[in-house]
Amino acid sequence: MAEASLKRDLETAGANLKKEAESTANRVGGEFQRARDQISQTAASGRDDIADDLRTLSNDVAQLKDTVAELAKTMAAEVGEAAGDIGAEIASSAKDQASTFISEFEKVARRNPLGVVAAALGVGLVIGLMRGRS
Repeated sequence: MAEASLKRDLETAGANLKKEAESTANRVGGEFQRARDQISQTAASGRDDIADDLRTLSNDVAQLKDTVAELAKTMAAEVGEAAGDIGAEIASSAKDQASTFISEFEKVARRNPLGVVAAALGVGLVIGLMRGRS
């Protein structure tokens, strides 16, 4: 009888152990499933966040491109205006210098008309000699 009782206790203990193992396996399996679901949700959320960040970055780059283009237009207009001002200043300066040169030439011609005629004759001869050799 002791043997039968021991056998029954062993079978009961084995059945209990088997039930506990199955229960633990179910709990572990459930925990693994929850962890897997959590990882999937986190990955999906991260993917969505990255997509949102990329869209935001794309919009920012487009706005930056527009800003740079507008800045380039503004700078081109300012440079053009400055160049126009410089060109007008150079033209005015050249006109003033030409007027001064003509005035000086008139003064020299009035004081020494024969020298001016001789200089013109010399320049004409040099030009004629240069054209004759060509």
